[in-house]
Amino acid sequence: MSLLTDFIQSVLDMPGEFATVATHDPLSALLVAVGGLFVLLSVGYFGILTLGAVANLVTGGPDAEPREPTR
Repeated sequence: MSLLTDFIQSVLDMPGEFATVATHDPLSALLVAVGGLFVLLSVGYFGILTLGAVANLVTGGPDAEPREPTR
């Protein structure tokens, strides 16, 4: 198999592996949930920062000099 095929297959197998680990005992389920929450919060925060940077780039931000109207 090629590297790309192996990668795609491992991504497809991951939910089953996580389910097996999470159902092993209650502590494992808690650790998987906390890890998922940690990743979700960090990705969400980075997304908000990225959207703010794009909005600042487009609008000029609060410290941008005002432009004169065109005539």
